[in-house]
Amino acid sequence: MEFSQLSSTLIQVLFVVLLGAGIFAVVLLIKATRQALDLISQTATRIIPLLDKADVTVDAVNAEILRVDGIVTQIEEVSGTVSSTTRVATELIRSPVSKAAEVGARLIGGMRHKH
Repeated sequence: MEFSQLSSTLIQVLFVVLLGAGIFAVVLLIKATRQALDLISQTATRIIPLLDKADVTVDAVNAEILRVDGIVTQIEEVSGTVSSTTRVATELIRSPVSKAAEVGARLIGGMRHKH
């Protein structure tokens, strides 16, 4: 066998090996792509219900926040009313009590001066 025939045969064998390796790599790439597509498909089918649940949860939380806001508003109104009522009641009680104390002090002062 001559050198040219040997080198031609070696090149052909090398080409077949490289072709086989290329085909193997393409097969692996196709398998990996299919697995990735399956994973993406499964993820999409799982994410959509999760997003729906999250949407319902956010709506429920918003409803609770509105309810709590209403309660806080009512408490603020009641607190303001109680504060106003307390202020008026304090003035109503304070005025006669201070006048009675003043009259009592004058009576006591007047009784002391007579003795």
